[in-house]
Amino acid sequence: MVAPHRARVEELLIEAEAAHRALLIAVPADVSASLPVDAQGITRAIDHIASATGMSLVERRRLVSPHAVNPAVLHARVFGAAPLTDETVIGAFVDGARVRAEALVTLAEAVGDTDLVQQVHALLIDHPLPTADGRESTTDPSAALRDAYAAQEQAALAIADRLDIRDLN
Repeated sequence: MVAPHRARVEELLIEAEAAHRALLIAVPADVSASLPVDAQGITRAIDHIASATGMSLVERRRLVSPHAVNPAVLHARVFGAAPLTDETVIGAFVDGARVRAEALVTLAEAVGDTDLVQQVHALLIDHPLPTADGRESTTDPSAALRDAYAAQEQAALAIADRLDIRDLN
């Protein structure tokens, strides 16, 4: 049995992880430290899944368009190239992850499987995002981000699995 959606999502996640590792090696340590996670794989997986559910290009773009306005983008618009604070960097990652979490729930709902929607919700709830300023948590914000991003990857894989099952029936 070939599972084309799962295989494609896995491929997208692996490619993005390799690109992130290569980037971290290539940039100075201070820049590397400000890139605890990379969402390219999740974002590409969301687009693949959205396409597989029949969403139009406009609908797919709408899923991730809120990425365009996050704390880092707003900081750049106001302050130009001034250095970002750790809180701004974490805030940008958290905001992006919130957008992707909403997109994943929307996609689970689009598949039309109540159990899948509950599974995706549970993954996202069990692996919460840090607060942007880190004040409400004793957990390292970067570690919490990595955990939340891994849960989002698992959610994307679960949706892809369900699409493969749906396509077989």
